[in-house]
Amino acid sequence: HMRNFVSAGAFAAANGILPFADKQAIKQAYQALQTPLKGTRQQNELYQELLELGVVNSNVRLGDLTRLMEDVNFGETMTSDKGMRLLLKPLSKLKQISQDLYTAEDDFWKIYSWAMEKSRIEKAFEKIGVTRGQFFKRADGTEVRLTEDFLKREAADIVKNNIPNYDYVSDFIKGLRKLPIGNFVSFPAEIARTGTNIVSRALREINEEVIVNGKAFKPFQTIGYTRLFGFGA
Repeated sequence: HMRNFVSAGAFAAANGILPFADKQAIKQAYQALQTPLKGTRQQNELYQELLELGVVNSNVRLGDLTRLMEDVNFGETMTSDKGMRLLLKPLSKLKQISQDLYTAEDDFWKIYSWAMEKSRIEKAFEKIGVTRGQFFKRADGTEVRLTEDFLKREAADIVKNNIPNYDYVSDFIKGLRKLPIGNFVSFPAEIARTGTNIVSRALREINEEVIVNGKAFKPFQTIGYTRLFGFGA
């Protein structure tokens, strides 16, 4: 659990986000978690929204583990004996709690990263004089309105592509768990995917221009350089 929590936090750092830098974002992330812990489940609507956006509940190692257990019909062959069932019943509750916490450790950093990405995108626009409700043009001429929905989706897109996500692991990679080359193959595959995406996103942010009132700006340069520095570190 400690390794899972620390490694998930490392991906926030790799995107140039300092862990525990924003107290409000930390509080929001913790309150949205779906666990039995005190203080969680207070922002269920936010969690549901992030679930729909594909940000949370996508732990890579847990995905591999769950499917490995399904592959071997875990528990199905030990239910015929009444004594064994009684023995496994409390263990099944413990397994569920442990699984919920494992997911929550991953979700905490994803929600925190999402909140921080959303915040710094909005601040980048504010620096060039664009506030919510106003329009700007991308370099390709597409006119976009800066809204809460735009910020949420833009931040969600970054988190989904720059932090390991089991939904983005191909069926081929998932199938490799059945071969004698190693069971937990999704995580290293996601490290390769997200590492490439982090660098790609950073370079795009450094060079991307937006047009406001006929003038060209590069509002995301600072974010891009910070992301590259975080990835290098």
